[in-house]
Amino acid sequence: MSLGKLVDYATATVGEVVLAYLVALIAPGGTLTFAKLVLAFKLNVFALPLSWTPALSLPPWCWYVVAVVWIRQWLYLSPYSAGDVAAQLEEDYAALRGRWS
Repeated sequence: MSLGKLVDYATATVGEVVLAYLVALIAPGGTLTFAKLVLAFKLNVFALPLSWTPALSLPPWCWYVVAVVWIRQWLYLSPYSAGDVAAQLEEDYAALRGRWS
């Protein structure tokens, strides 16, 4: 792993922790909410089964923020950019509209 990749990973991790802290500050629950959010960020989509248990019970708007972070993580780790994904979605949408028109 190169130094640049390591710095990027550390920056992303610190960003997730700061975002979790900010969401926990707004959401009711304090320290426990912060721990739940950090766990949800780190478990990624594997946190979804726990979302139906008290272990990761959070308000829906918190899960929206977590989902946005997951998408950002996916884009960071994939070879695609946000523009590539948006272009592909627009192309697929246009193809679907063409079939049903």
